[in-house]
Amino acid sequence: MKRDNNLDPHEKRLADMIGDKINKVRERESSEVTDFLDPFQQSLAESILKSCDDLTYIIYGGYAGAERARIAIMPKSWIGERVDLQISLLEIKGNTRFKDLNHRDFLGAILSLGLKREKIGDILVEEEGAKIAVDSLVSPFILSNLEEVSSLPVRVREVKPEEVVERNERTREIKGTVASLRLDALASLGFGFSRSKIVRAIKADQVKVNWQRANDPSFQVEEGDIISLRGKGRIIVEKVLGKSRKGRVQVLIKKVL
Repeated sequence: MKRDNNLDPHEKRLADMIGDKINKVRERESSEVTDFLDPFQQSLAESILKSCDDLTYIIYGGYAGAERARIAIMPKSWIGERVDLQISLLEIKGNTRFKDLNHRDFLGAILSLGLKREKIGDILVEEEGAKIAVDSLVSPFILSNLEEVSSLPVRVREVKPEEVVERNERTREIKGTVASLRLDALASLGFGFSRSKIVRAIKADQVKVNWQRANDPSFQVEEGDIISLRGKGRIIVEKVLGKSRKGRVQVLIKKVL
């Protein structure tokens, strides 16, 4: 995916945060841990850390294959040392026989407790609930206060990493045609909203492509790109299938449920 090399304000804040943690590691000869970062943020952080010959780092999200992860930064002499990334894994269960719960339901329930998104890692939706990676400091609060998800009573308990199975996302296929591979056209098809509503969302900085903010409706999306819309989940441009007889682009989109 093609991007401008200049950092936007959000990316600059992340770069400044990584720089601050690097300074603390060097000054204190200790480790520093970030909040949960999405894959793009991890890539940006790594690009900075790789230039620090005196430091090493670990990226981990609480289980094998995690998408959102924390980064522990430490002196290079610590290679092989055990470092606590302060991640707890919680299982949320309820009687979902008559009501399906999705990723947005679980995330919304947790954020409604007053917690920040960066304190929450992956949310793995399962048949009877979900398993969630969280900052260990907020884990006791969630255990004590999360009583329902989307009006459904739930139980919360802490689990071990071996109880978490690598993500196997539920998706729904959407086939359709668009005039071009513009961001607004694909997002409109994938999320099922009007083009005008999607354009407003894009310009309001509510849309990301590959976890990177994208506020230009005409941005050209490529096969394999991931588009997310705040509060509505994400879609994957799985395949560009060619052109129809009328010259429109045929695409296969997967919507993450």
